[in-house]
Amino acid sequence: MSCLSWAVLRALLLLLLLGWASPTFISVNHGVRVMKGSSAFLLGDDLKFAIPKEKDACKVEVVMNEPITQRVGKLTPQVFDCHFLPNEVKYVHNGCPILDEDTVKLRLYRFTETDTFTETFILRVHLLEPDCNIIRMSKNALEVSEFYGLSRAIDKNLLSFDYDRTASLECTVRLDPMGTLLPAHGQVVVVEPRPEEPRGDQPHSFYPESQLGTELKCPGGSCPLGLRKIGSLQVSCEEFLLMGLRYQHKDPPSPNIDYISIQLELTDSRSKIIYKSESAWLPVHIRAGIPNQIPRAAFMAMFILEVDQFILTSLTTSVLDCEEDETPKPLLVFNVTKAPLQGYVTHLWDHTRPVSSFTWKDLSDMQIAYQPPNSSHSERRHYEMELEVYDFFFERSAPVTVHISVRTSDTNAPRVSWNIGLNLLEGQSRAITWEQFQIVDNDDIGAVQLVTVDGLQHGRLTVRGGKGFLFTVADLQAGVVRYHHDDSDSTKDFVVFRIFDGHHSIRHKFPINILPKDDSPPFLINNVVIELEEGQTILIQGSMLRASDMDSSDDYIFFNITKPPQAGEIMKKPGPGLIGYPVPGFLQRDLFNGIIYYRHFGGEIFEDSFALVLWDSHEPPNLSAPQVVTIHITPVDDQVPKEAPGVSRHLVVKETEVAYITKKHLHFIDMESYDRELLYTVTTPPFFPFSHRHLDAGKLFMVDSIPKLAKNPAALGLKSFTQDAVNYMKVAYMPPLRDIGPHPRHVQFTFSISNQHGGTLHGICFNITVLPVDNQVPEVLTNPLRLAEGGHCVVSTEHILISDVDTKLDNIYFSLQRLPQHGRVELDGFPLNTGDTFSWGDLHALKVRYQHDGSEILQDDILLEVTDGTNSGEFVLHIEVFPVNDEPPILKPDLNPKMHCSEGDEVVITSQYIFATDADSDDLKLMFIISREPQHGVVRKAGVTVDQFSQGDVVSGAVTYKHTGGEIGLVPCYDTITLVVSDEEAGPSVKGCCYNGPHPSVPLHGSFPVYDLNITVHPVDNQPPSIAIGAMFEVDEGFSAALTINHLSATDPDTAADDLEFVLISPPQFGYLENTLPSVGFEKSNVGVRIASFLWKDMKALHINYVQSRHLRMEPTADQFMVYVTDGKHRSLEIPFYITINPTNDEAPDFVVQNITVCEGQMKELDSFIINAADLDVPRDPLLFSITQKPRHGLLISGALSKDFPQYKQPASPGQKHELVSNFSMELLKNGMKLAYVHDDSENLADDFTIQLSDGKHKILRTISVEVTPVNDAKPILTKKAEITMSMGETRIISGAVLSATDEDSPREKIYYLFERLPQNGQLQLKGGTGSLSTLA
Repeated sequence: MSCLSWAVLRALLLLLLLGWASPTFISVNHGVRVMKGSSAFLLGDDLKFAIPKEKDACKVEVVMNEPITQRVGKLTPQVFDCHFLPNEVKYVHNGCPILDEDTVKLRLYRFTETDTFTETFILRVHLLEPDCNIIRMSKNALEVSEFYGLSRAIDKNLLSFDYDRTASLECTVRLDPMGTLLPAHGQVVVVEPRPEEPRGDQPHSFYPESQLGTELKCPGGSCPLGLRKIGSLQVSCEEFLLMGLRYQHKDPPSPNIDYISIQLELTDSRSKIIYKSESAWLPVHIRAGIPNQIPRAAFMAMFILEVDQFILTSLTTSVLDCEEDETPKPLLVFNVTKAPLQGYVTHLWDHTRPVSSFTWKDLSDMQIAYQPPNSSHSERRHYEMELEVYDFFFERSAPVTVHISVRTSDTNAPRVSWNIGLNLLEGQSRAITWEQFQIVDNDDIGAVQLVTVDGLQHGRLTVRGGKGFLFTVADLQAGVVRYHHDDSDSTKDFVVFRIFDGHHSIRHKFPINILPKDDSPPFLINNVVIELEEGQTILIQGSMLRASDMDSSDDYIFFNITKPPQAGEIMKKPGPGLIGYPVPGFLQRDLFNGIIYYRHFGGEIFEDSFALVLWDSHEPPNLSAPQVVTIHITPVDDQVPKEAPGVSRHLVVKETEVAYITKKHLHFIDMESYDRELLYTVTTPPFFPFSHRHLDAGKLFMVDSIPKLAKNPAALGLKSFTQDAVNYMKVAYMPPLRDIGPHPRHVQFTFSISNQHGGTLHGICFNITVLPVDNQVPEVLTNPLRLAEGGHCVVSTEHILISDVDTKLDNIYFSLQRLPQHGRVELDGFPLNTGDTFSWGDLHALKVRYQHDGSEILQDDILLEVTDGTNSGEFVLHIEVFPVNDEPPILKPDLNPKMHCSEGDEVVITSQYIFATDADSDDLKLMFIISREPQHGVVRKAGVTVDQFSQGDVVSGAVTYKHTGGEIGLVPCYDTITLVVSDEEAGPSVKGCCYNGPHPSVPLHGSFPVYDLNITVHPVDNQPPSIAIGAMFEVDEGFSAALTINHLSATDPDTAADDLEFVLISPPQFGYLENTLPSVGFEKSNVGVRIASFLWKDMKALHINYVQSRHLRMEPTADQFMVYVTDGKHRSLEIPFYITINPTNDEAPDFVVQNITVCEGQMKELDSFIINAADLDVPRDPLLFSITQKPRHGLLISGALSKDFPQYKQPASPGQKHELVSNFSMELLKNGMKLAYVHDDSENLADDFTIQLSDGKHKILRTISVEVTPVNDAKPILTKKAEITMSMGETRIISGAVLSATDEDSPREKIYYLFERLPQNGQLQLKGGTGSLSTLA
């Protein structure tokens, strides 16, 4: 066993010893007592834990994946605090009469700052027979006589309900066959009556009722017409007994008893709270049935499970199965009565925890698995597991044994040997320790690494405080890998690790169980407006106000009233007939029990509310945000509107204004109505009370009906309005549109007021006083005053015309508000200042005049105010001054005399370059005359060449300079325009009665300014470069050559040659271009680096080479590439550049030889099949062969040979036609040269010779091996023949020492001795293999 396995075993033993030694956290576990069919709360005396409340967090979880527990009831909630409150944890029984005890499997979690301790225990539920049930069953049983039969109806003879019908309780019965799975072998139906056809002797009006007996049959399992299946049902208790429900049998064979599950609820009709609930199983006896049979083991199952070491393996129905005729297989429950000695059975829903029971459905879905122990062994291990099977009605089978065989595994891949997951409290962090997650690896556990690849949906991993993406087994053992929960309301998380050791890799899921903590405040789920009548008291029901809490019991949510209601109070009534008392808050349990009320005080306040904050049962409590509950009180009709104190019902308004009718003028109140419900009806519209004519007296109107609050004839008269409209100033009075005269006028209108209940006051009068207003302002019309520059003119009534319908002209006065800027106003020859006045009579007497100051400003004005003593208005008297042309034009001092233009372009001559001013002329009419035209361009106006233009043309941007000199090359050129500024055509036109000076178009000066405008024309790169091919470019095959400007050149009139760049469109096919210059910032040459573009200057400096790189196994003679030249903006046409490749001897010839076989002493012709060579060069090079190593046992000859005898044995003669060969050519060999190898007839069976091939440059050696086939042509030779001396009668062996022979081409075993003459005085005997002797005759 490895050291790691021993370490794991020691750790497990230590954990077991600590577990035995540590005391349990449970101090009291008496179980809970529950009446069958009812529910009971878990009390503190039933279950207590020895964990201080102030020290550690503690949670209890109901284990839900154990079907052998909670078989006839449920414990809720699934997770609760160890220090649970009364009425928080409840067990609800489903009414099953079969079992007298149930169990609940609970798991306790204790959370410290660093560790999580768990303990699993069983809470026993003692089921007691009830003494006073609401559901009462009679002694008459519900029976079905045979299969597919129909029972009698369920009525009061079978069933009764015992509860207090005088109380406000509603009784409801509910059937849920889908949820309870009952009836198990039948269904609940109702018989629908069908009319029968009348007999012939009966009138059609007589229809006898169907005479149904106490039992009907449904043969074949299908319902006849008139039977309707009842699914889910919820009716009142009385209606349930009157529906005629029956039980119909459906599934034979079946047990002799079945059940109908009934659930009853008593609900308080006032609060809609469930007062009490109860469940019962109504038995149905099936006479044809047999007693329920126990389940039995299936015949086809093997009951043997093969498991690999450390591998979690699922159990299947081929390993474990059972049979049951009465219960559907998915409902069968397997209970492990004897667990394996090592390892455990688990559910894949949480494979880190063992289970003691599971359903057949989980088994069929392969959700049940066996986890082998985390210790390794060298031999196969065997375990046993014993189970019992329970059916739907809790009959159990005989014990079933499953054999488990754990195979050894010989693998070097890492494996997970132990995985019990992680438990922590919401928001906590925990270390993933070696005791929770263990990994084994046979060869090197230190090389194993873990990588997070999936999961971590609600948290994160850290290693030594940093990000935990990758860590090792040593980190696990050191406890530095931690999981941090994100404090979300989640209960599950997981991490998927990829575990690898450098050679093998696996994926494994590590589950994380998160227990919730009470950190969320309660929240409202129902907050409905509470409605009641004035003075009423109403019960606050759960449907009106209800809260919920994700982390604690809803019953203990406390509604803390932070702002009590103003028009009533919140009361608690402990019970019917008891006196209620106000409370500052209440529990939701009180709300459910129907003891919380709202009482209205009866005042005339009809909107009320109270604010509250929700608390939960946590210490300190979690507080919700403030919530507001709204209360609407419906008023009782017992009031009529009353006028509010201090209201005047009188409005004073000027005839020119519109006045609001406000609460000070009109205000009625009604304590039982809102202001929006008080309606004013205008019975008589506004009228003059002392006038008999129907004159316009104004009208009431809605402010929103006109866009502006002013007198508007389009406004519609108002017929009715509400007090709410008056409050928000939506109602106004508009006086008559016509003037009312100099005296005040009195207006009235009458109205009635009513509330929504019909209370009305009639004949109410409203008074309005309309005041006259002197609102006519004197009207003024003016004519401009005209005079010459420096002159004066009288201001008369022809220039200022005055009219006022309600004031005499003698009472009209003028006030000087602003002095003229370029002159003065005089009265009787004396100048007037700001604020001085004069009368209309002064104007009429021609005492007022205007004196101009002689400046070049052509316009002036006087601001005057006219008044009639009450109304006044301002007006302006405009003055037009006619200029005198006495000033020459002046060039603007900050002009820019240099203008820039691009080659061939056109630029606008703006006022930045030329601009002049003239005090006596219109600047826009000044003329610029070209006295010297530009040499390289023209001046144009609106696209037409001109020799003069106005300054208005310059300002409008119509004057341009266009360069027309063509291509200027690479350097700028300069041009000049000489201009003369003239004002001859800029004189004013004189119109008026006061001007009598010289003609203004005649200038009074004799010189004009001259101005030079310099223009710099900049070159523009607008010409495409051109490319040209020069001398033919040649390169030797396999070499490189420099590309020069003699081969390839380019020109560009407006770009420097060094800036031109050649770009390859398609590269060469048999080579590439290179630039030998090093890259910028580097010293290493770029030889051998392909380029797709190059500069003209690099080619000029001989840095651009063509490298002929592709020549092996091919013989290119030409190459080309497509190229164009660009200056960065324009490009030339694409042209091909041709390359001539001069062939060279660059290819080594191909030389192929074959080994030969020749008979001893014979010859073998060496033709082109044995020696062959080829040259790939073009033109082909001569191929010459030379013998560098001659054969050792033969000759290489050429010439005609005899076939009968070897050549070397024939005597030499002058006519012999063969000669020894030392060299020859491939051409001779192909043209008929007879080349042969001749063996020297020796007994050597192998030979070889070496041939060298040369094409003038390359040399290749090849060796031809010769295999010699031997020929038996040599005679044996007697090598030893000695005399034998022997005595008479003696026998002696003739050995090799006496007689011996040899043969060069035969072994000694193949040499035979033939006797030509036998001895005469003796005989020869041959000794056989067995030692017997035979005489040779």
